[in-house]
Amino acid sequence: MSNGITTRQNEDNSIAMLAAQRHLYRDVKKYNTVSVALSIWIPFALSVILLFIPENREWRYTSYILSIVSMGISFVIDQYIEEKKQLAAFIQQKFDVYVYDMPWDRRIFGKNKNVAHEIATYSKKILSNLKEKKQLKDWYTHGVDEKNTIDGILACQRENLGWDVGLRKRFRLASITLIIILFFAILAMGLWKNERIIEMLWRLAFITPMLKWLLDTIKKLNKDISTLQELDGDINNNETKTMEDLQDIQKVIFYHRKECYTIPECIYKIFRDNDEDRAYRESRM
Repeated sequence: MSNGITTRQNEDNSIAMLAAQRHLYRDVKKYNTVSVALSIWIPFALSVILLFIPENREWRYTSYILSIVSMGISFVIDQYIEEKKQLAAFIQQKFDVYVYDMPWDRRIFGKNKNVAHEIATYSKKILSNLKEKKQLKDWYTHGVDEKNTIDGILACQRENLGWDVGLRKRFRLASITLIIILFFAILAMGLWKNERIIEMLWRLAFITPMLKWLLDTIKKLNKDISTLQELDGDINNNETKTMEDLQDIQKVIFYHRKECYTIPECIYKIFRDNDEDRAYRESRM
C-alpha cells in the first residue's frame, strides 16, 4: 500500500515549492561567489598589482584601503545571503512536511507562515523551463513509497543527508590549503620587492579579509559536520521511530539548511559522482 509520498511530491504545488527553493539557492550561490571574490580574490589581485606598478605611495595605500573596503562590502552581502537562505530553507521545509504528511508542530518548527506569494515569485523562472521543471519530478526515489509512513519518511530524511559530510570535509581542507598558499604568496611578494618591516605589516590589509573569510567558513563547516554526524546517528540507529522522533530529526535538518555554509557549485561538480547524483541534488543547500 502506498504511503502517498510519490503522489504528493509530484503535485503542482510541490513542484512549485521545489522550483522556488532551487531558484533561491542559486541566488545564494551567486552572491556567495561575489562574497568570496571580495574577501579573497580582490585583495590578492591588489597585492599582485603592486608588483607591476612603479613605486607610488598613493596607490599603495589606496590598495590597502580598497582591500579593507571589499571586506566590508562582503559582510553586507553575507547578510543578504542569510535572508535568502532562510526563505529557501523554510520553503523546502514546507515541501518536506507536506510530502511526508507530517504534522506541523509550531513548538518544534516555529510559526507556519504563508509564503505562497514568495513561492509564486521565485518558482516562475524554473517552471517556465520544461527541462528544468521535469528534473524536479520524483524528488525522492520511488522506493520510499512502498514503505509504511514512518519508514518512508525516514528513508527520505536519509536521502537528504546524502554525501554532505564528506563534501564539507573536502571543502574545509581545500579552503585551508588555498588561504595558506595565498598567505605565503603575499608575503613572498613583499620579500621579493625588499619591503621594509612596516611595509610588510601593511600587507596585513590584504591578508585580513582572507583570514576572516577562512575563520568564518571553518566555523560554519565544523558546525555543519557536527550537525550532520548527529543526524546520521539519529537516523541510522536501530531504535524504533515514532512520528515525534521524525519531527525532531526534521527540526535539525531544517535548522541545518538555514544555517549551513553554501558550498560553491563548482565544488559539487568536482566531487560529484554519477552514482551519487540523487544525494547530490538533495544535499544542494
